[in-house]
This record gives sequence, C-alpha cells and structure tokens, in this order.
Amino acid sequence: MENRIQVANYAATLTRELCRMCRKVKLDDLAYLLEVAAAEASKEHVAKTNGSARAAVHQLSAQSS
Repeated sequence: MENRIQVANYAATLTRELCRMCRKVKLDDLAYLLEVAAAEASKEHVAKTNGSARAAVHQLSAQSS
C-alpha cells in the first residue's frame, strides 16, 4: 500500500521526466506546468523529512489565504 510520501516521490519523478521530454520537443508551456507539479510533489517529501520546512510551508499557506 502506498503512503503519501511514496506517491509524492513517484509523481515528482514522473513529472520531471515528462517535463524533460516536453522541453526536448519545445512544448515549453506544458513543460512549465509539469515543473510546477514536480515542485509541488517534491515539497511533500521535504516537509516530511524536515519538520522546520513543514512548519514554514504551513505558515506560507496560511499567509497566502
């Protein structure tokens, strides 16, 4: 059974690879969206492995609301 970290890591890996492929064939807008998705997925891993990063993410989310 997958947990949140495993799914986030898998999604980040896949989106980075898709992004690389899109950049190669000049699909820049799609590549940009994939970069954002990869960054969002990677953020979950960083937040779980570093408690201070997690607190910072929550603080930024609260400020942007």
